[in-house]
Amino acid sequence: MTIRLYRYLQGFVMMLTSIFLLQKILSGNLDWYIHQRFTPLTVLSVIVLLIVGLIVFRAGHNTAQDHEHHDHDEHDDHHHTVSGWGLLIVLIPLVLGVLIPAKPLNSDAISGKGISSAAPSAAGSSPVRFDQAADDRNILDWIRLFNSDDSSGTYLGQSANVIGFVYHDPRLKDGQFLVSRFAIVCCAADAFAIGMVVDWPKSASLPADQWIKVKGPVQSTQLGDQKMPLIQATSVENVQVPDQPYLFP
Repeated sequence: MTIRLYRYLQGFVMMLTSIFLLQKILSGNLDWYIHQRFTPLTVLSVIVLLIVGLIVFRAGHNTAQDHEHHDHDEHDDHHHTVSGWGLLIVLIPLVLGVLIPAKPLNSDAISGKGISSAAPSAAGSSPVRFDQAADDRNILDWIRLFNSDDSSGTYLGQSANVIGFVYHDPRLKDGQFLVSRFAIVCCAADAFAIGMVVDWPKSASLPADQWIKVKGPVQSTQLGDQKMPLIQATSVENVQVPDQPYLFP
């Protein structure tokens, strides 16, 4: 591959990557891949990649013009070439990102990773709020409260109102399921599945991955060797997948 063609392709790949990232930002799907705190860096990357891509593309054009002004007879033995394998390696994840539709993690990922009763933490995480209204807590808030040594069980009996997807853990009793969410500390690769056990007589009729809203008082239970919060559900209703399916510590 000639240097001129390599520069053209190099600039083109950079600009394509910039457009791909911009599309993820505008569609709101970027948070399905990385933590929200990295969004400003991604925006900066879009700008830098676009500018550098244009510069490199322009460099390929200037190389072509330089060749036109040179005496080709004097340079017949000096046609420089470069390998395009590096560009191909960079292009593969970009092509996969375009071809594979974005979707949030679901119960299949829980089956592979398992579910945690401990809330993941990240730099700059907000402290556990004991004064937060029970109806305003999501699953992550309940898990963090549940694992806090300062709570002294004062949350027990308070009414939960949480949204998550259905996961049927084989370790649960009949009439129970998990209402679950994934929490992201850095990116989807390190996502943690967290959840609350739900007592609901009709649990067997709920399909896996169905998004639901669960209401009811919170108690404590055991799942294997893990202490877990349990919702004694007074209502379970189907809901649409939220715009942001992940939770962020």
